[in-house]
Amino acid sequence: MDWLLRLYGLPHEALHALALRLIGRRAIRVTRTHIDIPGDLTTWQYVFVAGLPALVFGGITAAAAVALLNADSIITAALALLVVTLAGIGAAGTVGDLTLITERLAQDRAEPSE
Repeated sequence: MDWLLRLYGLPHEALHALALRLIGRRAIRVTRTHIDIPGDLTTWQYVFVAGLPALVFGGITAAAAVALLNADSIITAALALLVVTLAGIGAAGTVGDLTLITERLAQDRAEPSE
């Protein structure tokens, strides 16, 4: 598990930090395994910040899967399979973020609007 954190931790958290910068905010604290985001983000800002790693890793996985299906040689197929595997592991690492997004959206939906 430690090698997974070393390999994927910093890029994953850097994508959260990048998302914050794109909306004009900064992280409270960034470590190799966690980022503290401001608590006053709107729901859609939160979804963007929490979901950017899933979008990036998922997009790379999907593009590599298409490349794998369209491979015209064994070398191309092997390279595409390697990228699918590596990016897929990164995408799997975003399940916690997706869970937090779901909880935030459910919480906002449950609150009565006045």
